[in-house]
Amino acid sequence: MELIRYGRVVRRWAWLIILCPFVAALAAGVLSFGLPKVYEAKVALLVRPAQPLSGDPSVAALTADQILRTYARWMTEPPILQKVISDQNLQTDSATLSRQITVTPEPNTTILDVAVRDGDPARAMNIANTLVNDFIAQVKETQQTEATLSSKDNFVVVAPAVQPTQPVFPRPVLNIVLGLLVGLIAGIGLAFLLDYLDQSVRSDEILRERTGLVPLGHIVYTPAKSERRGELVTLGGDSPVVEAYKALRTNLLFSSVDKELKTIVITSAVANEGKSRTAANLAIVLAQAGHTTLLVDADFRRPSQHRIFGRVRNLGLSNLFVQDMPEASLFVLDEQVKDLVVLASGPTPPNPSELLGSIQMKALLARFRQGFDYVVMDTPPVNAVTDASVLAASSDAVILIVETNKATYPGVLHAKQALERVGARVLGSVMNKMRPAGGSYYYYQYGYGSAAPNGKAPTSPAESESKTPARVERD
Repeated sequence: MELIRYGRVVRRWAWLIILCPFVAALAAGVLSFGLPKVYEAKVALLVRPAQPLSGDPSVAALTADQILRTYARWMTEPPILQKVISDQNLQTDSATLSRQITVTPEPNTTILDVAVRDGDPARAMNIANTLVNDFIAQVKETQQTEATLSSKDNFVVVAPAVQPTQPVFPRPVLNIVLGLLVGLIAGIGLAFLLDYLDQSVRSDEILRERTGLVPLGHIVYTPAKSERRGELVTLGGDSPVVEAYKALRTNLLFSSVDKELKTIVITSAVANEGKSRTAANLAIVLAQAGHTTLLVDADFRRPSQHRIFGRVRNLGLSNLFVQDMPEASLFVLDEQVKDLVVLASGPTPPNPSELLGSIQMKALLARFRQGFDYVVMDTPPVNAVTDASVLAASSDAVILIVETNKATYPGVLHAKQALERVGARVLGSVMNKMRPAGGSYYYYQYGYGSAAPNGKAPTSPAESESKTPARVERD
């Protein structure tokens, strides 16, 4: 599961993971070609240490390493450097020149590696050779002035400095390669950081881990058709989205094995997640399976079912409370779907929450249970108002509609906890408006040739929109 999750993160942020190495390599290349070039000249100096001539055992012989380190320190002292500056007519000082010089004893030998770096290759060569020559002369002069207690150390220039042809800094190829590597690491790290900080719901696996919601269905994004009842996609025959709603119906029926589920509240955490369209199409597929189904628009604040089904809004649920209309005019079978009755919201009452939690509403629910196999109720978002929670407390189950890549884990969790606090049974979640990845409609893509012309499914939502005028869904 972790590998699948990592792969999902990499696929989602692939553009960032590709962009970061490219930008880092480009920056490294620009900086490398913009920086001044530095050349390095090297001299290999062989030191032949002499041993003390005295037989006094108290005079200890120095090790080769001690001698080499002493000479390496001596070579970078100001007197030697000032002599080099004078000989080469350099426009610098000993402190600056010392930073250009590196003297390193070669391990397991008596050779000193003298390296001089400079922006001018000829000057680097001249400084290196002059430094070694002036140093040898200075050592010999010092040895002649001291008492002769030992033989003198000898120096041999094994490899004099030659003029370098290639700069040691900057190294564009190496810098670009390092930029690519660092950029790749930074891109992957940034991708996982952004994925961690992004709280939008992207998969039902993570949603289940964070909220405990069982996935009941996966509805692919499908734009509404321009004609009347264009949002009722389940009236259009076999297609991947129709099969998705049938799968939701099947999962709902299996959920009622242990406990009878007749009254079902459809809601969401926030608005515009597609709860109204899901409620309408779920009611249709339940009726198509031979179950007498009542679809109730209990969203008095922003009712949608009258618009979706092309009905009159002012005839519906609220009329049942005041009994100002005959029930025969309210409970009418749908003209296209047998066994389906759509009850619109009716006139908007001044107190929707109190109305939905009243004794009259509980009595209506009892009547609905007796007259229908299933009652699907479209309600307002849980996190916006308390209507859904009040009605869910008197219902058999609640289904939370979650819009992929829009809803957030904290928002969905807050909605679930709000429902559970009133004793509602949250049956699970429906992942809505899922975007096809790579042309596939999740796992509902088994041989439905009528999904598109020539039996080919649209490759993307954009292609679908170009062929079918989109219609804004309101919850």
